Amino acid sequence: MLSRLGFSTGIRSIYSVSDQPSFVSEPWAIYPAKHKTNGKIVSVFIFDKSRFETQVSRLHSTSSSVKNPKVVISECYELIKYEVSQLSKLKHPQLLQVYEVLEETKSKFLFVTEPVIDNLVTVNPKDLDDLSIQKGLLQISKGLQFLHSYGSIIHLNLQPSSVYINNQGDWKLGGFKFLQNLNEISPQERENFYILNNMSVVPFANFNLNFTAPELIIDSHTKLDFANDIWSLGQLIYYLYNHQDLLINCFDANSISDYKQEFRKFEQKFYNHKPTELKYVLKDIPTKLYPLYPQILARYPHDRITLDQFMDSEFFNGSIIKAMWFIDEFSTKSVDEKLVFLKGLLEVDQQQPNTLPLISQFPPSFRSSKLLPLLIDLLTNELNVLTESVIDPKTDVLISESLTIVLKISETLSSLTFQDKVFDILFKDNPRDKKAPQTFTKLINSSVRTRLTLINNLDTIHTKSKDKQFVQFFKSIIDLVLTISPRENGQIELQIQLQEKFLGFIPQFVDKLDFPYIKNTLVPLLCQVFKTTTILSTKLSTIDTFEGLVDKKIIDKIIVNEQLFPIMKNLKSRDKRIVTKMLNFFFKLATSEHINLDLEAIVESIIPQSYSLAFGCNDCNQLEFNQFISIINSVQKQLVEKKLSTLLKTSSNGFSNGHKGGKNEAVANNNFEALLQTQTIHDVPDEINAPKGKVMQPKRKSVLSTAIPTKSNSAASTNTTQVRNSDTLRPRPKPRPVKKPTEGLAFGATNTQSNTTNNRLLNTLNSTFDKKQDDDDFDDFQSAASTSVSELSSSRNGTINWQGEVNKMKTLPNTPTTAESFNVSRSQSQPQTKNTNYPPGFNTNMVLSPKSSSINTNVKSSSSAFNGNANNSDLLDLL
Repeated sequence: MLSRLGFSTGIRSIYSVSDQPSFVSEPWAIYPAKHKTNGKIVSVFIFDKSRFETQVSRLHSTSSSVKNPKVVISECYELIKYEVSQLSKLKHPQLLQVYEVLEETKSKFLFVTEPVIDNLVTVNPKDLDDLSIQKGLLQISKGLQFLHSYGSIIHLNLQPSSVYINNQGDWKLGGFKFLQNLNEISPQERENFYILNNMSVVPFANFNLNFTAPELIIDSHTKLDFANDIWSLGQLIYYLYNHQDLLINCFDANSISDYKQEFRKFEQKFYNHKPTELKYVLKDIPTKLYPLYPQILARYPHDRITLDQFMDSEFFNGSIIKAMWFIDEFSTKSVDEKLVFLKGLLEVDQQQPNTLPLISQFPPSFRSSKLLPLLIDLLTNELNVLTESVIDPKTDVLISESLTIVLKISETLSSLTFQDKVFDILFKDNPRDKKAPQTFTKLINSSVRTRLTLINNLDTIHTKSKDKQFVQFFKSIIDLVLTISPRENGQIELQIQLQEKFLGFIPQFVDKLDFPYIKNTLVPLLCQVFKTTTILSTKLSTIDTFEGLVDKKIIDKIIVNEQLFPIMKNLKSRDKRIVTKMLNFFFKLATSEHINLDLEAIVESIIPQSYSLAFGCNDCNQLEFNQFISIINSVQKQLVEKKLSTLLKTSSNGFSNGHKGGKNEAVANNNFEALLQTQTIHDVPDEINAPKGKVMQPKRKSVLSTAIPTKSNSAASTNTTQVRNSDTLRPRPKPRPVKKPTEGLAFGATNTQSNTTNNRLLNTLNSTFDKKQDDDDFDDFQSAASTSVSELSSSRNGTINWQGEVNKMKTLPNTPTTAESFNVSRSQSQPQTKNTNYPPGFNTNMVLSPKSSSINTNVKSSSSAFNGNANNSDLLDLL
């Protein structure tokens, strides 16, 4: 910052100045700076007074012939003030423009100009191609012409350090410290002007003799004239085309004696020769300048050409240099002139089709630094004054042509430069700043023609911008591209071109988009275009887009079933081009492994629609129809193969369709050879099918085991169903551990008195069952059927095998678990019963239940509860 340079000024309060200078042009150091409020880029020229005064004092101490240091310093300061004063007064596009006049502090001189990046001394020679030099010489000539014609001013200091190059590549004339205004001096002073009167010990305060006309140094009678600057211009041209070499090269540029010696050498080589013989002297100067050079560097002023003659010469007669000059004056041209010029920049000469358009012949620095900012400014200015009404046709074309050239130039820019100079200005809005101009919104809403220009150059925008930025750009423009507003009905043809061009680009960029956006926004828009358009070419382009999305594996089964099939079922057109596209698309859907459509979807949606399209097409020939059918058959073949792959290879009767079927066929046909072929050395065993019945599920045992009276079949089935429905499939609870009785006591006894009774009861039970606790193996009890004792005696020889009956009961279904259900079923089953004989140890008051046997004292014996023969015993009714 300037604060580090040791001063505080008004300029410092307005501008942020860099710490390092861009370059040095004696006596100035030029610093890049930016306006703190509006961000405008400028250059600040700074002269360090302290450093300069120290140098003058050192010179005075080393040489006694030097003037008083204060006098030298004062003269130089006056020279500096005069230079900036003249520069501030004179205004012309080819003169260095001053923004802030000279400001003096205790240690500095400084002033602010338009941004400059080099002069002709510091510029890289590689950046100066022939066209740039040609254009720059024309600009300098224009600047000198302004001084000569309108100001009657002679520059007298035309040299490389006096020509500045701004950030757009334009050459600006400066170095005005030796200006001579002929209107302000007398004729006598003109005749007696002597350059030695201005000599100084300070280098920048002297003329550069290498670029000074000889009449001002050698001739005894000097005369100020505009021709003095023509000589300097000739020396500058040689310097530029010959890599900073000099025709007159003095060892000391401020030495008169050196100049006279070098000039004599120049006279001998240059004068008295034909222009065609000057090649060895002029070297790399263009041949078109050979005829002019003897007049430019004529020995005497009155023999030299004027600036008008120089600018009208063949050297500046090319179309490129004229176009570049037109661009310099672009802002002064009318709208019609601008339109003709912009269209001409992109046109190719029809007589010479191999030539490049004019814009491609411009120097790259000129395109990026001069033309590009000019057209971007034009676009922003035109868009900011647009209203929501219909755009003026000329303005529409002007915006479109300007945008086309901007994007054409962008092809040669780096991504970073494109981001900074183009994208951030034209294709990006600042929603946070409501006062900022919404340039991008206005651009895409201006007209169909403008959107078509953007889509035609979509590749450039995609290549040069970041993925995130491009996706946002894509989403912002897609609705406007695929639809048309009522106020744009007059641009239907352009809208058709716009839609078809955009549809072709979608598959290239779709992988940048997220899938939810594709499914919920992009595909519905494409379906809407396909459904509503009446333009055949647009419908064909939409089908191509769908195919591209399938190839990119963007469309999935859900999108096909939910969005594509419905709109394609309603397709009315049967044009053969539509039919061909649709059948090929259906084939791609049916065979796509990524989509993997269900057989039902192909059968119900693709096959019927394919036949409908094929047989509904009436403008096709036989060959084309056969092609349609061939495609359909291919789909059906794929469909059949897919179906067969899901079927079993064996028939329903269990025989192999291959081996045994072939054997039977051979026997039926009496074919010996076929029969031998069916013989195999090792037969593969037939597959045994697993049971197809439902697997039996486990059931939980009843908590209580209750007795069930003998009853009719209908009542038993009803009661059994009720019991089974009450069961639930729950894990069988772990049985509680049985506590061992006190040693010496029988099972169930609590004292010695009850021990005898319980022993007798247990002995009776042991005589009935083979082992203890057999009831643990029972799942549950079920009532026995009402069988007479006589039937049982005839089948068992008159005796009952109780162990066998118990084992049979293990397989019977569960019984009701409550005494209440027992009483109800008993009362409803059989009204009459006979006397029943029970096995030893059993009577009507005892009920056995598995795992938790107990005696149910609530059950009463009834003679009406059982039916049977009086001479036979019934089966034990385990209650």
